[in-house]
Amino acid sequence: MAYVNLLLNALGQSASDLLVPALEPVQLKTRDNLVAAGEQSEWVYFVEDGLISLVSEYEPGHLIEIAMVGREGLFDIGLVLGDEVAAFDGNVQVEGSAYRLPRQLFRQTLDSDPAFNALMLKFARAFELQIASTVAANGRAKLEERLARWLLMVHDRVDTNLIHITHEFLAQMLCCRRPGVTVAIHLLEGRGMIGSSRGQIEIRDRDGLIAEANGGYGRAEAHYTRLFGEDFRRRQI
Repeated sequence: MAYVNLLLNALGQSASDLLVPALEPVQLKTRDNLVAAGEQSEWVYFVEDGLISLVSEYEPGHLIEIAMVGREGLFDIGLVLGDEVAAFDGNVQVEGSAYRLPRQLFRQTLDSDPAFNALMLKFARAFELQIASTVAANGRAKLEERLARWLLMVHDRVDTNLIHITHEFLAQMLCCRRPGVTVAIHLLEGRGMIGSSRGQIEIRDRDGLIAEANGGYGRAEAHYTRLFGEDFRRRQI
């Protein structure tokens, strides 16, 4: 069986024999919380369509997105590294679908199948590099550059040019004030890169967004291609 999820497609025969019979298809609904920080999830999620955000509450009432995962990976990566407790909230950012797998079976397969363990560690490395890229962007980039990068990363993982998102939610993801997001959206819209209407943003000029991101986008994605030998991104423009 062919999957959209790249990790499931890369399974060796022994891991496939163990895991595929236990995979359960589930729907991902926007704003669903899959696990809260400090809790243990009973499931590992391999995303087929849609997007999961890892979100940190760095102080009461203030959130920031640490990373995102779509068809290229799984949630929660901490289990690969032996951490049974979620470090961040896992929230569905874009609705879609996934296969979920019992956590215990996932752990048992990591311990018993060296090839599966190596595959998961490779993704852990790619995910670490995405987080590093996000930290760099948050530390040096202007808000409109960070917004351009964020939109590109979402666009990579969905099969549409329309992203359903509110200004308030974007402000949370980018850890800024809502008026700042509104200004940044207007800037990108005025340059013809996006269209904006109530509750949604349309990607119109992907190359323009890449230029606007000012080097903040592309490095983590290139590392994924280097590690896995394929580009997970799907370009609609």
